[in-house]
Amino acid sequence: MKALSLLGFAQAAGQVVSGYNGCLAVLRQGRCHLVVLAGDAGPATREKFLKAAKQTPIVTIKTKDELGNAIGKSSRAVLCVQEKKIAQAIIDAVNTTLMEAEGAHGKIVET
Repeated sequence: MKALSLLGFAQAAGQVVSGYNGCLAVLRQGRCHLVVLAGDAGPATREKFLKAAKQTPIVTIKTKDELGNAIGKSSRAVLCVQEKKIAQAIIDAVNTTLMEAEGAHGKIVET
């Protein structure tokens, strides 16, 4: 998946913060342009970041193991991307994947 590759590039560039506390900190500081939640993140984690993100876009992709692997670390439920252009590229990659999966007559619903 292209979004996972982009997360790897962002990590290499030093633009990814991972983990619960680190992500909450960059959100509070206004330095996060995208929150990436694992599809299997716990309900409490999901709820906390949905509230904390406010105007910051959130995407949900794959699993904790796959997110961790994408950035060369152990399992991660949440990642924050600090660079605006990389964040937008990840959003575009996720939206493209959704459109391809839903077909020409599908519907994408943003949350």
